[in-house]
Amino acid sequence: MARPENRSEARALSLTLPVETFNYLVLLATLGKLGRTENEVATHILVREAYAMLQAGFHDRRIPAVPDDT
Repeated sequence: MARPENRSEARALSLTLPVETFNYLVLLATLGKLGRTENEVATHILVREAYAMLQAGFHDRRIPAVPDDT
């Protein structure tokens, strides 16, 4: 997982998740997948997805306008 080189560059974030999602993070942590705690697992997934979106230029994508058939 990508982490800031300097811990002072990190920022805290609080999330509220559906109970099913939280329980799945707990399961992944229990199995040792992606982290040791549900927080580590969530952080890993969030950072991985954010970097993938950045690399793919997700922020530059636009939803095409629906043609007006009138």
